[in-house]
Amino acid sequence: MIREMEVRGDLEAMKSVVESIYPLFAARNQIGVTARPDHPEPLYDAVGWLPEDALEADYSMITEPFRGTVIERILENLPFAYGRTRLMLMRPKSCLSMHADPTRRYHFAITTNPGCYMAGMNGAIGTIHHIPANGMLYELDAHLTHTAMNSGDTDRVHLVICPADPARPTDSMPVGRIMTGQPDL
Repeated sequence: MIREMEVRGDLEAMKSVVESIYPLFAARNQIGVTARPDHPEPLYDAVGWLPEDALEADYSMITEPFRGTVIERILENLPFAYGRTRLMLMRPKSCLSMHADPTRRYHFAITTNPGCYMAGMNGAIGTIHHIPANGMLYELDAHLTHTAMNSGDTDRVHLVICPADPARPTDSMPVGRIMTGQPDL
């Protein structure tokens, strides 16, 4: 479900950028690193679910607090074209709903703790993974049903990058929130 990529970033410089923009998390738990050109709220354009009239590749503009930073340099040096990119904050003792996404997701853990996990389902098989804050990029097969949790007592912040290429495997899980039912055993 998760694999380490051969992409490294300057973790201390990333922490410094996050520290400088931390007050922007006050309104929401996500901040847009990229936005669609001419969007009226560029810092919050990329947050949440992808609008039905948008593509990941539409998020081509680096938002102002991230221009000229290590985060922009990481995006420009990826081995794939980036699209919608966000800083995602997960507060202590919180969990996302189970869901599947239309594209892979790439994660840089900037701050984490031992209680932060990604949990995924592949049919009836569940797995958990911890993404360490070690300056490496990790690829998440987000087509599979998954969630994220922070059972620790400190905030978790990940840079989450969606590729501009929308290709997804033909055998991937349906996209969207899982609302009812249990996995087939």
